[in-house]
Amino acid sequence: MFEPLKAFAEGWRFHVRGIRFGFSHRSFLILSVLPFLFTLALYIFAFYMFILHADDMLRMIWHVEAGGSSTLLGWLYWTYIHVVKFLLYLIFLVVMFYTFIVFSNVLSSPIYDYISTKYEKMYHRTASPEQAASHRKGVLTVMKEEVKKALLMLVIPLPLFLIPVVGPVLSFIVAAIFIAWDYTDFSLSRDSPLLKDRMKAVWRYKFILLGFGCPLLIPFLGLTIMPFAIIGSTKLYYDRIKEPSNIVSEPGDSGAV
Repeated sequence: MFEPLKAFAEGWRFHVRGIRFGFSHRSFLILSVLPFLFTLALYIFAFYMFILHADDMLRMIWHVEAGGSSTLLGWLYWTYIHVVKFLLYLIFLVVMFYTFIVFSNVLSSPIYDYISTKYEKMYHRTASPEQAASHRKGVLTVMKEEVKKALLMLVIPLPLFLIPVVGPVLSFIVAAIFIAWDYTDFSLSRDSPLLKDRMKAVWRYKFILLGFGCPLLIPFLGLTIMPFAIIGSTKLYYDRIKEPSNIVSEPGDSGAV
């Protein structure tokens, strides 16, 4: 009963470990910050454009001229403008944040793949030269695989959000697991090229992935820890998903948070 909760809490802690590792290894930190800055710029621009046109979108659906309608209709229209506008902002913020993380990971996938490969070379004993060569992927190959994964991540969680009552909760849980998988998959895909094998690993480690993915879906917290997510997820893979016997201990890292 307590194992899922323990795994969930451990997933959260890998963000802390990723932050610590990033600040003690500046080359990793610089590489991981670049995609974050790009995503932040897109996020701000998209939200600014939405704010500019949100009222126009509401008026396209329903518009009542001031003074040209009954008091009751006027109150209904006021409620529509303010309540629906709030819900529209909330839904747009949630959906936009999730889709922009997915979109950013597609564009940043060559950098993220390089970070996970660099970490593997530093702390993974068993990678022979032949294996290392076979693990090298071209930029287009990495991005192509990330696009396939991104489509899966968009097709499943977003429609779940529309289910009444339980939909938002289910959508959040699935999206959190998918986001965590998206980051860890840069390492996982080198050991398990087949999608079905990777999905089995996702199911097996779903609780720790859920714990890792949840903070990333909290809008402002997610933006803060996003530069370190690829580092934390890579450590999560090699410390918990991959066989521990193949891992070289990092200096000063006992695994405690």
